[in-house]
Amino acid sequence: MSVLLPFLLVAAVCALIGWGLVRLRKRIQRRRVGSSALSAAMTVLDDIWHPAAVDPQIEIQQSYERRAPTPSPEDDED
Repeated sequence: MSVLLPFLLVAAVCALIGWGLVRLRKRIQRRRVGSSALSAAMTVLDDIWHPAAVDPQIEIQQSYERRAPTPSPEDDED
């Protein structure tokens, strides 16, 4: 019993931290706020725990950062 209690405490703390990080990620994604450092930290966690979600998330981030092409002066000949 003396070995089981510390193990359960460590497991409970790890589960609580993981649950908090998942809730934080959902809140950040819903509000679309947060620093790039926090976003990078969450990307690392996604990469570890859910590798299939990393590529679509990178595509979404790149689509936010893309700029619309500027029209050339030749295109304005209406």
